[in-house]
Amino acid sequence: MQPKIDKIFSRIIIAFVIASISLLSLPSLQISNSQAGDLNLLSKTWVFRGNNGAVERYKSIPAGALIGQDTLQLTYNLHGTTILGGDASAIIFDQPYGGNWHYISLSNYGKNGMDGIQTVNIPLSRFPGLDATKPVGTFHARFWHSRSFNIEITKAKLINTSVVNPTIAPTITSQPAPTAALAPTPTSAALPSPTPTGTPTPIATSTPNPTPLPTSGYSWPIQSVSSMKETKDKICGQDSQVFIDSWVDKAKNLGANYVAVETPYDNPSCGDALNYTRMWVNSIRSRGLKVWHRHMPLAFEGIYSVAKNNGSDYLNMITDYIKNNPSLFAEGDIFTPIPEPQNGGISGITYCAEGVCQYNNAGHFNQWLRNAMTASDNAFSIVGLGGKLKIGYYGFDGFVAWGDNNPDWNGILEDATIQQMGNITIDHYPQLVNDSMVNDLNELQARYPNVPIVIGEWGTVTSGDLIQQVVDNMSAAKRPGVVGFNYWHMGMGGNEALINDDFTSRSQYSTVQSYFKNTR
Repeated sequence: MQPKIDKIFSRIIIAFVIASISLLSLPSLQISNSQAGDLNLLSKTWVFRGNNGAVERYKSIPAGALIGQDTLQLTYNLHGTTILGGDASAIIFDQPYGGNWHYISLSNYGKNGMDGIQTVNIPLSRFPGLDATKPVGTFHARFWHSRSFNIEITKAKLINTSVVNPTIAPTITSQPAPTAALAPTPTSAALPSPTPTGTPTPIATSTPNPTPLPTSGYSWPIQSVSSMKETKDKICGQDSQVFIDSWVDKAKNLGANYVAVETPYDNPSCGDALNYTRMWVNSIRSRGLKVWHRHMPLAFEGIYSVAKNNGSDYLNMITDYIKNNPSLFAEGDIFTPIPEPQNGGISGITYCAEGVCQYNNAGHFNQWLRNAMTASDNAFSIVGLGGKLKIGYYGFDGFVAWGDNNPDWNGILEDATIQQMGNITIDHYPQLVNDSMVNDLNELQARYPNVPIVIGEWGTVTSGDLIQQVVDNMSAAKRPGVVGFNYWHMGMGGNEALINDDFTSRSQYSTVQSYFKNTR
């Protein structure tokens, strides 16, 4: 893969030089609109359709695209969606190429909840840490919501407002909907109406037998921190080994005993995911920590410009990965075949992005989960690690796990699935739907009173007092029956990040540390 990477960087350098020369050769005060280099970053409309999950779109842009510009002009239609704050409605520039997120929340602009096209001007100075005089890599956008959403971005234009008069207010081309609340109020009517066959699976009456773990000095036997922003999001612009080592050192100092590595099973055209995974795994092991493997096939959700596909043999891909790369795994690691399998789409129950559902119904979904765990364990047996890893730990949302925010719904997990998993793992951010971790864990434990719970993802994704958010949520999870906590994510970038770009600690780092080191 190295020759391809060299070509990519060569093209970036060439693009930057050309852009710089072009800009330097232009008169500084007598430039027409076209001469000023207004650049529409999108060749086609970006469509974000989802339900209880995230949808992202990426576009590589010229390295010198920001130079000489001061504003991003965005034309979009929320179709009535009340978008959430933070990186749940992020408009993002990556700088340098494949580097850190510099983003604004679109919820702070335009008319939230409106049904109709609107245009807003966003000064580049509003993107924290973004330097408009330096090369940039990728432009992308990310929307997350616990409910159904449909959002379109039709234009994303870079302009220079010293030449072009800025649009001060949104341009509305249709009648606005009634003013929406800034944060959604969860109601059963607003959630999707699932139509699974049969009645919901009854409460499991048997008690799973998870692998016992040491608890001395910890609040939870499993204390993990996610590396997603530095692993999954950086296959095309990878961190150096020095950077990775420094990052893992911060994770160890935090009190984590696991690091979640979230890289694809297969390689996108722009980078070598397997080698990058090895770099992270080797660093984590050298610090005496365990790895929580949360890998995914590119085509399962359709990432890195790979089309979503439900015809691939994902079980074979997963087991081949294990058998071909045994050195990535060690006793005590956690292996999750696919981190959030419901995001692939369950027909009649969850949203199917691109119209492609990975599962035909709830029964198919449950059977696949069990098959994936069995196949993975068999593959580990072949490489001498049978029974030595913890397998499963799928990150379910509350709707799938126990029918969160819908009193007429009990989730879709079957007893046999829960028994084989040995726990229920939830990737859960209750504040995004005006709920609390205390209430949701009470509901989940009432539904499954004998089943161990793992918080597969939680972080300070909402605005407000970050330290108090950590206290409220991690205190709620520090209770009997909760056996693991994976903080999403350590950094870098985003409201939830625990560290800054220079590896200094953000305000909530020491608070998370106090829970991981069991001093609070």
